[in-house]
Amino acid sequence: MRWSYLASVGALAVVLSACSSTPGPGAEDGAASGDGTSADGARSTGVSGADGMSTAELYEGQPAERERVVYFGFDEYSVGGKYQDMLEANADFLKENGNREVVIEGHTDERGSREYNIALGEKRANAVRDVLLSYGVSSNQIDTVSYGEERPAVDGSGEDAWAKNRRAVIEYGQ
Repeated sequence: MRWSYLASVGALAVVLSACSSTPGPGAEDGAASGDGTSADGARSTGVSGADGMSTAELYEGQPAERERVVYFGFDEYSVGGKYQDMLEANADFLKENGNREVVIEGHTDERGSREYNIALGEKRANAVRDVLLSYGVSSNQIDTVSYGEERPAVDGSGEDAWAKNRRAVIEYGQ
């Protein structure tokens, strides 16, 4: 009787181990597996509604990288007219792809206090958000964040560097 019990438990263990999940392709190099867990055990979250989409599907047809940045003048946060067509193209893409989301990142140059730059970056991100909303994008598809001066596009001081760092970037979810 005891041997049959042990054999049953052993068979059950073999069956259960055969049903366990294995990491997806690329998991050995730290990439996320199909369940959102990477090889190092970190759990990632994706864009809501993007479950089951491959990276290629998620990014298919979205505007090119160069078409997602709005630059601002010193101490300004109003969106210039020259960006309206680019923002309308992003809005059209988001309206056609209701399962896609964006985060609008507000950035500043290095001048000013940390608190001031965080507030200015937030105003820049919100200004871009407001334009997208005016074109009919759902507010559920847009989040904003301000990094202030913390994530410069280019290092250095001087007007050339500062001009490239005063920006809002539309980042599509991964």
